[in-house]
Amino acid sequence: MNFRKFSLVDRPRVVVAVLGLITTGFCGCGGRDVPVLDETQVVEAVVTAIGDAAGDEAAFKAMFVDGAAPEDRRTYFSAAISIVGPPTIEGDTATATVKVTQGNAESEGSGGTKSAKVADGEVTWTLQKVSGEWKLKDAPLPEV
Repeated sequence: MNFRKFSLVDRPRVVVAVLGLITTGFCGCGGRDVPVLDETQVVEAVVTAIGDAAGDEAAFKAMFVDGAAPEDRRTYFSAAISIVGPPTIEGDTATATVKVTQGNAESEGSGGTKSAKVADGEVTWTLQKVSGEWKLKDAPLPEV
């Protein structure tokens, strides 16, 4: 018998078929609606995304109202941030109680490492809706 090593690179039709099956499996068929987040969920998502965004200067600044981004994003990158209870939303302003602790992971982002010392504690963050998008207006960290 002559066995030949099977390679997906040699079989582009197989690759396309497999990707089609995977896509269909994940997306499903029919008229299912994509779930829409309510305002509370969107605010919570913005708050909890700040740690990842802090790994990149442009992404970090984009999370904040113009001119409101803190100078030391490295500290936010080192923090573990979670929201305590549901945020309060009044019109285009929201406040959230945020629990901040020292992050455990040692990793690097664009121009930052998770090595800054972060104090543990709860603080209140303020968000503002700008052109239909929630952004951080004031996001203090606990005093070290």
